[in-house]
Amino acid sequence: MRTRATGSWVGKDGEVGLCAMGAFNGLAFDAHQTWAFWRAEAVGVTESPFRCPNGTRATMLSARTLPPRLCGAERMVALLDGALGQLEAPLARLRGDARLRLWLGLPERYGPEASKARAVERRHLEDHVERWCERSAASAPVIGVPRGAASLAFALAEACADVASGQVDAAIVGGVDTYHAPDVMDELMAQSRLFDGKNMDSLIPGEGAAFLVITRPRMATRAGLPRLALVDAVGLGQEPGSLLSEAPCTGMGLTQAIRAATGGQRDPNWRLEWLLGDVNNESYRSTELQLALPRALAPGGMDAGKGYRPIAVDDLPVDFLPLRFCDLGAATLPTAAIIASQTFLRGVPRATNCLCVSSSQGPDRGAVLLRAAPPG
Repeated sequence: MRTRATGSWVGKDGEVGLCAMGAFNGLAFDAHQTWAFWRAEAVGVTESPFRCPNGTRATMLSARTLPPRLCGAERMVALLDGALGQLEAPLARLRGDARLRLWLGLPERYGPEASKARAVERRHLEDHVERWCERSAASAPVIGVPRGAASLAFALAEACADVASGQVDAAIVGGVDTYHAPDVMDELMAQSRLFDGKNMDSLIPGEGAAFLVITRPRMATRAGLPRLALVDAVGLGQEPGSLLSEAPCTGMGLTQAIRAATGGQRDPNWRLEWLLGDVNNESYRSTELQLALPRALAPGGMDAGKGYRPIAVDDLPVDFLPLRFCDLGAATLPTAAIIASQTFLRGVPRATNCLCVSSSQGPDRGAVLLRAAPPG
């Protein structure tokens, strides 16, 4: 199944929250470890089996429990099993007459323009998840979202709307990605985007899978599941000057996504307390964020300050996932959502809301605003 065309989502018609999560990446085997190793500023990069054009082995953050010879789609299957397996016990509480759907975020290489070989790989991944659903999630339909790093935002906007409206009782939303594949590494090298010790304006590849179970708080309470965080809003945007296009980066796509996610707050005293992003060593990423943040978080000001409306706290804390997990591709936003939710639960760092933002290689941009669930 394919995602429907959808716009941004704001939780005005009913609360939607996270009640379970699962993660598997180069640092951790579950959601708690993902937060703990991120908090401990762990760094797990090693030499990969892939050799750069200058003769050095490419640096990568890989799941070390997976065999080095396991590549591409088969490696993603192993990552999926590690993350989805953590959802089986919580989902057992929702079984019965509960209506479920699963949104699967995937790399952009599996999009509409994919080669025949990659189309086969995508079908293989979706079939694998469908079989898992038959065993564990009451045969939930699987909807592929091949939008790369922003996949979760596009999936979550649709999933939250369906859950809030009662079309489904719960949704499983997440993503999986790996750079541990010869064809993917060849593409990075051809684009001069692979860190090789000398090309500093480049990314260090990572891999991972992360999934969230979202439902209405009343449903979670009825099933005996915890309320881990609330989804306040999801913002979507389109950047006209994407990473590999000839047009210059404008920052407008990310601005649009952030504004859509933060602009629906009714409390005039509300402030954003934390931003968790996906900026890596590529200058495009930092330039885009520098262009977007002033426009998104300090609207007004072009009229001598009359229209200025503060959005964020002073000295807004900003953290970036690639500093610890390297580039997670389609697993970026769900991993960020897990870190934010675990932070709310554990109180370190102290924050009651978090905006998770991510930019795909193409034009898609996404922002997810999470809020700590009230106690009880």
